[in-house]
This record gives sequence, structure tokens and C-alpha cells, in this order.
Amino acid sequence: MESRNQYIFNAFTELRQRISEHSPFDQPDLAEEDIDFLEKWDQLSLNIQANDTHYIFDGQELLAQFIRCYANLVPLIKRELLWFIGGECLHFLGDEEIALYQQLEERLYALDSEEKEYDIAQEIRSLRGDIKQIH
Repeated sequence: MESRNQYIFNAFTELRQRISEHSPFDQPDLAEEDIDFLEKWDQLSLNIQANDTHYIFDGQELLAQFIRCYANLVPLIKRELLWFIGGECLHFLGDEEIALYQQLEERLYALDSEEKEYDIAQEIRSLRGDIKQIH
């Protein structure tokens, strides 16, 4: 079973890697605010790994800052990361996406209740497939 924390950690790690391939993060000399942002990101990753209970709030703040300051890189964010982090980040999701993630929560709750193993990424792919068949 892939835990939420692990899923969130993997999504942040993948996003960190992907943004390093784009401006301004692919430049040899970063501006001070970009360096500070990446340092916060790296600290967030450590906090997620340590299962620090405050990482969700730090993640909300970091993603909101990312969206405000690096709007050109927003398409690199996995949409479900916005859902799992929650807070202000939910404002960046559309109604259909929110409905999909609510279905995901119901599915994960049912699987947890039955003590069944699951992979969050696979459950998301499965739901997206179900949604495509409906439309």
C-alpha cells in the first residue's frame, strides 16, 4: 500500500526534479529568492520524510507560492498533489477535478476499511479511466 505521505513525497520530489529543467531553476546563477524557495522545498521534503505533522501547512504555503511566483511552471504540478495538500491549493482545482478526488477519497476509504492493499497512483489512473468512459 502506498501511503499518502509517500505519494505526496514522491510527487514533490518529481516536481522538484522537473522544475530544475526549466527557467529560472535551470540557470547556473539563481536569484536569491529562487535559492530561498528551493531551500524551503528541500526542507519540506525532509519534513515529509520525517512525517512532521506540519508538513501539510508548509506544503500548502510552498505550492501557493510556486503558483503565484512561477505561473509558467504550474502545468508541471500533478493535479492530485493540490488535492492531497489541500488548503488554499484546492482553489486551483476545477469542479470536475474536485468531484474526481472526492471519488478517490471514497475509494481509498473503502479499501482501507476492507484492509486491502492499493497503489494510490493506480487508483487515480483507474478513476480517470472511469471518468473518460462516462463522458
